[in-house]
Amino acid sequence: MNLNLRLSIVAMIGASLIGCASNAPTQAPATSPAAAQPAVKPLAGVTLSGVAGAGQQKFTVTAYDAQGNRKSVTSDDKGAYSLSADGLVAPLMLVAEAGRTQFVSLIAEPAGKVTANINALTDFIASGAAKDAKFQGPAGMVQSGKAPAVKAEALKSKASSLQPLLGSALKEAGVSDAANFDPASGNAGEVLKYIRHNRGYLSSQGVLGETSLFDSNYHEITKLSPLSMAHARAEAQAIAAPGVTRIFIAGDSTASNYDVDVTPRNGWGQIFERQLKDAKQVKVVNVAQSGRSSRSFITEGWFDMIKADIRKGDYLLVQFGHNDEKCGEEPPRPAPARDVIDIANLCTYPGTAASVPAEMGFQKTLEKYIAIAKDAGATPVLITPVTRRQFKDGKIGGTTHTWGKGKVPGDYSQTIRDTAKANKVALVDLDQKSMDFFNKLGEAESLNYYLAVDPAKYPYYATQTGSRTKPDNTHFQEKGAEAIGGLVAQGLKEAKLPIASQLK
Repeated sequence: MNLNLRLSIVAMIGASLIGCASNAPTQAPATSPAAAQPAVKPLAGVTLSGVAGAGQQKFTVTAYDAQGNRKSVTSDDKGAYSLSADGLVAPLMLVAEAGRTQFVSLIAEPAGKVTANINALTDFIASGAAKDAKFQGPAGMVQSGKAPAVKAEALKSKASSLQPLLGSALKEAGVSDAANFDPASGNAGEVLKYIRHNRGYLSSQGVLGETSLFDSNYHEITKLSPLSMAHARAEAQAIAAPGVTRIFIAGDSTASNYDVDVTPRNGWGQIFERQLKDAKQVKVVNVAQSGRSSRSFITEGWFDMIKADIRKGDYLLVQFGHNDEKCGEEPPRPAPARDVIDIANLCTYPGTAASVPAEMGFQKTLEKYIAIAKDAGATPVLITPVTRRQFKDGKIGGTTHTWGKGKVPGDYSQTIRDTAKANKVALVDLDQKSMDFFNKLGEAESLNYYLAVDPAKYPYYATQTGSRTKPDNTHFQEKGAEAIGGLVAQGLKEAKLPIASQLK
């Protein structure tokens, strides 16, 4: 993957009109006689048609068969496509790509005219099939270049796994036979309008993992937090309402949303709305994601989601650093150390040394966030990363965000300060503010803010980092997340930004 994570593989060059796929499939590389597969019957008289995505943009749609042959076509501007599967060998893997967006849909036994939609929900099903086929997620399956061996019954079972997440929402939306809904062949109606899609990042391997589904405000849709159409409609309407100021948050796990199963863990962005005087006039859109650096947040597509939604009058709060610091040692240590993986996918280098590649410079990366905000008429705010709980002799003595073992050592918080100054944008020095805050509280009392809870009250932490005896010195419980959000709000007021009038 070189220096970038990608949500999409290089798109196949398709025809420019619906149905204009090539007459014959592109052949997979020839195999030696000893490795030749048993004779199989190619499909005949099979036409695939459906909608890629949520019906709002053009996609390149590629059908891969079980032998690695493929055909491609370009959809219309609303994602509608049609493709002849004649000559391919079942099962089929359909891949829809547009920029960094990639959806996968699997068709086990196509015959005749087949409705084959390709969207976030089919990608969720494909993610389960990918796991069965020993891939980490759909992206790895696509990289293999051929459809996995999959049966219709297995796909039906995977489709049923959507019911705990979306069953009620499908019924609310009036979807026909919602209890047996199959997103590949069925019409999800308005449900897709309120769903965002992305894939996880496996930090131990440096690859994209399983598919996750999110609501329009970036809360993950899970069994414990299923999608409600009434809530989704109301929230989307409130966020999009004219005159409403939105505060977008781009960041890492210290700011991100968490599901109820890890209560009381919270990111400060998750509950930042508590800092507002009137949550109807100002809405928080927390896009922060665990494990991301300023660079991987871009290459995984989260950046593009903000870019598509941000508008004049909005704010973009940018807080990275914790994962940008993962730059390994020099020379990189071999596995199981993650040096090579982290340098390829997460690392950015602090400072402005001429030796730093442009795509890996922390300042250059931060300036991309500044640019999308300014281009939209929004206000960018850079935030230094919150301090880690690293007390020595009863005190956090200085920034915990430096790196000295890699190719370009330096201070990440200082780079953020320098970037804000160089670009004449607002700065919230959360690193310094949080150090001062916790030094005033003291080492023992800080445990009541960081994730250090009693497993008797929160059994999840009996075996996980985050207990009183094994504290998580980076992340926060609810009380800490709210306090950090308060420090961010304080910094916004000190910067004399117009949004200050809306903060408590």
